[in-house]
Amino acid sequence: MRKYLNIIGGIGLLLFLYGLITAIFYSKVPWLSYFLIGGVFFLGYINYRYSNESVIRRLETNKTEVFKTYLVYLFAGLIIEFIGRFLLHLWEYPLFNITDEIIHVFLIVYPFGFFFIYETFVFIRKKVQNFGLAIIVTTLVNAFLVEVPNTFVWEWRYTIPYITFEILRVNIIVIIGWVFLVMIPLMVKELLGKKSKL
Repeated sequence: MRKYLNIIGGIGLLLFLYGLITAIFYSKVPWLSYFLIGGVFFLGYINYRYSNESVIRRLETNKTEVFKTYLVYLFAGLIIEFIGRFLLHLWEYPLFNITDEIIHVFLIVYPFGFFFIYETFVFIRKKVQNFGLAIIVTTLVNAFLVEVPNTFVWEWRYTIPYITFEILRVNIIVIIGWVFLVMIPLMVKELLGKKSKL
């Protein structure tokens, strides 16, 4: 893995940028899948080199643990979708059919989204020593990196009642909700063992 590290980082960066560009300039879906897969490997590359803690490192040392983490993230995504979309009707995917949802929402976006959040947290934690502040910074970075490009394409659309206050066209409830999303990979890390690195 180590000898391919620069290639992994380079491809990750290209996919990350491709996702952003296709969302902002071309309004194409599924932009988020490219963005998250690329982001995981690009940030994983950076964290591998500078902090020795990353999903790439875990793929080197314990592929089974990474797969288990993927499955837990997938399950968490199913629960979030069931509660948020099907019970509370807080969002929808207007451009996706059922196959798109299975592939992009469940198999890619949630698992890779949580890996992306964790890689972001690892990166930020090296710069921000206070744990609580690192959570806040990670929340804001992820919320705006994911939600703002979506306002150009509306791969998913929120249907939040009553509250209309927005920052950069992102509903304040969505931003607050990202705190919960950021906490999930941190809790999964504890669940799978304190010595494990996601």
